[in-house]
Order: sequence, then structure tokens, then C-alpha cells
Amino acid sequence: MGLRQVQLESQASKKGKNLMSTQKREHARLALLPKPTVTSGKCTSVNILSDGVIDWDYVEHFWVHPMLYDNNDRIYGPCVVFLDGSWAMIGPIGTLDEARQLCFRWSALHDRGVKDKSDPPAPFGISPDGAVVDVKMFELHDSLPGDPWCYDEKSGEFRLNLIVLGVEIGNNALRLDANLKERIAKVDAKLKDISAAFRSCEVIQPHLAKAYIAKTREAALFWLTELQADEDAEVDTPEDDGRTFADAVRKEGVTYEQAVIKLQHYIETIYDNIKNEDGTPLADAEERKTKALMAGVERLRYFAGVAA
Repeated sequence: MGLRQVQLESQASKKGKNLMSTQKREHARLALLPKPTVTSGKCTSVNILSDGVIDWDYVEHFWVHPMLYDNNDRIYGPCVVFLDGSWAMIGPIGTLDEARQLCFRWSALHDRGVKDKSDPPAPFGISPDGAVVDVKMFELHDSLPGDPWCYDEKSGEFRLNLIVLGVEIGNNALRLDANLKERIAKVDAKLKDISAAFRSCEVIQPHLAKAYIAKTREAALFWLTELQADEDAEVDTPEDDGRTFADAVRKEGVTYEQAVIKLQHYIETIYDNIKNEDGTPLADAEERKTKALMAGVERLRYFAGVAA
């Protein structure tokens, strides 16, 4: 066999392999994307869930779950926790590092937090020292919001818990449709009323009243700041919209190409009609649309790879 013949056969072989490779990629693209059907740990009988079948609208967080092995060695399971409190495994049981790596990788992919039960719980941000004071319910009547009283088994009476009082005040301020500065002002205004009630109470000395108000304010502002951070974290970005739309499209049982077309239609419909609160067009609507579309397509591409 001559050199020319070998070269021709080699080129033909490469073309054939390239054609087969192209056909494989095309076949993968034409396959249906995995449908997100699992909304609870009670909805599945499999031991380990694929992220392609999880409906992420129903997921609360990931969970590094510590378990006790037969020889008393600690092992860990990477889990997903649903809104109904049920959970399911997302990977095999193994070492702590393996469970953490999988949970945090999926956390980045699917925008959900991780609760690592292998770590000790974080302490509450306010010291409990001096929280419960010797003030009885009847001594302040109905001058305090909520139910800031705790039962003392030794005396058989209810005593004032300043941390609970602060949390009650913080919760009331949070109901105000305002920013954090305005909510803090509402807390301080309420504390003025409570300070007056403390000073008019015969059993509370003036120097104690000042200390009680300081402790209550510390708890109120800590609680208010924590809840404000949670509230701010819930603001959806264009990328969040794109990924949410991508998951919604997958529920329709479509191919990657069909999903991209539907995704683009969804996003254009939303962002072409989005307005400011005063009814004027959103200045950065096109930029938001592009970010949403890119994030959504990237998510569809990921699940197309899962299907392949």
C-alpha cells in the first residue's frame, strides 16, 4: 500500500470520526432536557437525586448531614432540604470534605445556601446576661408590646425579658415600609414611650430604667439588622430571573433548542414591558434583559449536558 493511499484512508477515517462526533453532539442537543418534577423528599424513591429532576422553586437549602457509622466513625451525607422540611441525598455518603464540596458546588449552581450541621450553631448575637429582670407583669400593665414575659418557676411569676421585648419592637418596626434608618428611628420612638413607662414604675430605679432601655435597644437593633439583611438578600437580580425562567421552561418537556427560544420569548416579554414605579420605562431594561438571557441560557446548557 502506497503512502498516498494511507494518507487518503487516514483522512477518511478522521472525517468519519468527526462526523460521528458531530452526530453525537447533535443527538445530545436534540434530547429532551430533564424535567424538574421532585418537589419534596417524599416524592422520590431513589437513594440519590440528580439535580436535573429537582424543582428548585421548592428547595430551602443544602445540608451537610452528620451520620454515625457502625464503628462509631463520623461520616457525612450531602443533602437537599425542601420547603416542607423533608430532605433527600444528592450524593454518596463519605468524608466531611466530600460532602461539603458537593453541597457548596451545588449551592453555587442553584443559588441556595448550605447549612453545615458539622459545625456548632452560631450563638445569638446578644448576650443573655441581664436579659431577665425582676419586673412583674402587673407592675407595667399593658404598656409593653407583644408578650415579653418569661415564667420564673421559683417564684411562680412572670418576669420581664428585655431581649424578647427588643425583638418585639424590632418586628413591629420591620412592618414599616421604609429603609433601615427609618425603621431604627421607629424603634427609638417606641423606646421613648417605654422609657417613660419604666420611669413611672415605682419598682424600677432610674439608673436601672436606663440600663433596661439600653439592653432592649441592643436586642431590637440586632434583630432589625439581621432581618433587614435577609430582606435585602431576597431581592431578585436579572440573573435570578433568567435561571428561574429556565427552570420553568424545562417543566414543559422540551429540547435545548426549543427551551432557548421559549426562554428568549419569556425574557423579552417581561423586560420589554417592565416599568419603574412611576410608570416610566426602565433605563437599563436592555442590559437587564441581556444578563437574564445569558444566565438562563447558561443554565439550560448545563442541564443539556446533564441530559447528555
